[in-house]
Amino acid sequence: MSDYEFYYDEYQESEYNEEENETTDNERNVQEFSQEPFQESPREESPQEPFQESPQEPFQEPPQEPFQEPPQEHSQEEDNLKKAKTYSDTWQYFNTRDPQHPTKVVCKKCNHTYSKSTGISTLKEHLKKVHGIVIDKIKKTQTKLNFPRVDPWPKEDMLVRDQALVEWITVDLQPFSVVTNDQFINLINTLDPRYRIPGKTNIKEKVVNHFDNMRKNIKLDIDKIPGKVSLTSDMWTSTLNNNSFLGLTIHFIDQEWKMQHFLLDIISFNERHNTINITNEIISTLAEFKIKEKVLALTTDNATTMLAVGRSIAEKLDDDVMNSTFGHYRCTAHILNLAAQQGLELIDNAVVKVRQLMIKIKNSVIISDELRKLCKCAKINYLKPELDIRTRWNSTFNMLKKMEKMWNGVRMLAVRNQEVQMLMPTEADWKIIRETMIILEPLERATVYLSAAQYPTIADIRFVFLGILEHLESIIGDDDFEQKELASSVNQKIGEYWNIINQQTLVSTVLDPRYKLSLFEVGASAAEAVSAVTSLLANYHHVTIPENRDVDESETPHQYFQRLKKRRLNYNETSRRSSIASSVSSVSNVSDELDRYLALQVDENVKPLLWWKAHEHEFPALAKISRDYLSIQATSVACEQAFSVAGNTITKTRNRLNPETARATLCAKSWIENGVGML
Repeated sequence: MSDYEFYYDEYQESEYNEEENETTDNERNVQEFSQEPFQESPREESPQEPFQESPQEPFQEPPQEPFQEPPQEHSQEEDNLKKAKTYSDTWQYFNTRDPQHPTKVVCKKCNHTYSKSTGISTLKEHLKKVHGIVIDKIKKTQTKLNFPRVDPWPKEDMLVRDQALVEWITVDLQPFSVVTNDQFINLINTLDPRYRIPGKTNIKEKVVNHFDNMRKNIKLDIDKIPGKVSLTSDMWTSTLNNNSFLGLTIHFIDQEWKMQHFLLDIISFNERHNTINITNEIISTLAEFKIKEKVLALTTDNATTMLAVGRSIAEKLDDDVMNSTFGHYRCTAHILNLAAQQGLELIDNAVVKVRQLMIKIKNSVIISDELRKLCKCAKINYLKPELDIRTRWNSTFNMLKKMEKMWNGVRMLAVRNQEVQMLMPTEADWKIIRETMIILEPLERATVYLSAAQYPTIADIRFVFLGILEHLESIIGDDDFEQKELASSVNQKIGEYWNIINQQTLVSTVLDPRYKLSLFEVGASAAEAVSAVTSLLANYHHVTIPENRDVDESETPHQYFQRLKKRRLNYNETSRRSSIASSVSSVSNVSDELDRYLALQVDENVKPLLWWKAHEHEFPALAKISRDYLSIQATSVACEQAFSVAGNTITKTRNRLNPETARATLCAKSWIENGVGML
């Protein structure tokens, strides 16, 4: 009986006692299960009932409502019992209310009796053996209670969910306190009520442990690298807490001839930033990951300290593991920026006007909003004003370029605003501005092009610099060009670094199937390049190369610098073949493999790594050299990008983040995103 039915009986019982004191509890129980209606109960004979004094009122009306329910309850309860008892078809053959055997279950076929507590299986067995009647099993339709489970997941399932939370916090640069956020907790409880969110301290420990475990796997992944590796390095100091870090990124070409890179380590640096301390930290890291023999190059900026570090590491590697092939490479993006900054020291007053105008627009919300509306009316894209900063690459070019794109909107703004009108460049100024942009544009394009880490860039250095030099020399020789002095200054700075660039790019340029000897002057220059590759062949032995695979070679767009360098070298197919023939013939002991490689036609639109993937079986030794040298980075941008992430990690709200915790977070983020060191 349900709780509702129980309390309803108590209510009826209480009311009955108040109206009929002479009826005992036992009598009411008899009446409750009686088959007779309650209208015929002894209440009609009671002299105390008030209803007998008013003959006009219906005699049976008062007891109808309160006493009609009990028989219905009895009937419902009995029906429920009957349904439960006769659910199976077996009960069609048995009588549970035989007058002669009221306490027994009687078979309708043979009158055999069983106790009412007899199970259904016994009754089925009787029908089967005695009467040959087989009752099929029935499918129970018991009601299921779908209450949500609140018990936590087992330990293994909980660890899987902890791992997912750790990776999300790491990659998304979330603070550890996110696990205490009420809305976050509500979200997780809604999505998975059985998951128990770790506390702030606990999740921090899990992130650090995850970093430690991944670091062990990183060492195993590095052991599988088929060739040598290259590094980039830089120093960074947080402006919020003055913590310094030394970053190292690793770059290599994998077995499938794909460029790979990730943050190898970011080391908290509490000592002086001198040559000895930086060298010791880098050598210690190389020893930990067991790559002292595998490291081929280190690319850094042009700071005096980093140049000394490069020399010191080369000496130590040569002494410790006889690694004499290691070389230090200068970041070409820094070289281009130095050249631009030297030229901009001669900047004209016209550029100063643009800077002042940009400052005015940037610092005024009213003027910025008005310019935005005018650009919209003129169907011009509004670009947020940008100021040129000496330490920010290409910032002057970007400032002038934005002004040029919004020029019509700025002119309309000047008509409405007198302050803007006073700062507007004249037509003569605009001629100078456009010439300045013509000088700086190749430098900006080169910086972006060479800063990539997804494709080889070391061979592109010579290709790009030759194009820039030709571009500047053509400007210097143009009598109608007013900014010759600016072009000459930039050209002079790049020339200072050309000898270094020339020596460091010999091998990689020759082994790039887009260039080979096409970027070298016929004669001594091309011969020097061939000699550089020939000297390396003696140190590379033939190795087992996988079978050749089908390769989809698609074009690589860099027509801009192709046009520039072809002008400089007076490029044509005849001179190219002449260069190859004369250069190869002037060098002794040129291998047959190199000779056959150089004899193939240059394809300027092919992807270098795909080309070598298709031809590594044909040129096994050269393929091995190419895998090593094409991994060298033209810039140190990859490491500086890691520090940009660090700036988003150590923020105003996380300025007390422990340096080791920051290291764990930054490294783990890079490893997860690049799919290395996975557990």
